[in-house]
Amino acid sequence: MNLFFVFKDGRLVTPRLTDTILEGVTRNSVLTLAKDEGLTPEERPISIDEWREGAASGEITEVFACGTAAVITPVGELVSENERIKLAAGGNNEIAMRIRTKLLDLQYGRSEDKYGWLTQLV
Repeated sequence: MNLFFVFKDGRLVTPRLTDTILEGVTRNSVLTLAKDEGLTPEERPISIDEWREGAASGEITEVFACGTAAVITPVGELVSENERIKLAAGGNNEIAMRIRTKLLDLQYGRSEDKYGWLTQLV
């Protein structure tokens, strides 16, 4: 799975591809659909400290994960042995759900595939 962080200034930040962050169709689809939503995708490292501070200040408004089986799933909080990181405003998941709906509508043929992602088999 990949994580995405929605910032209140319209950036959508996800870690860049590395030997531990894998490329994927769902990840690439989210990055493309985010642009259609008026977001600015940014691939770069994001630290736990940035997550903690952004969540507390309200700078980060949503966090969601994506992957083949999960499609897009909101992340309510990060829990470790030492702390819980939860969004200050609780997160409304509006952007995550809009992108999820767009992706599923494309997959199920409910919307036009302007990207050429689908292949008709029969």
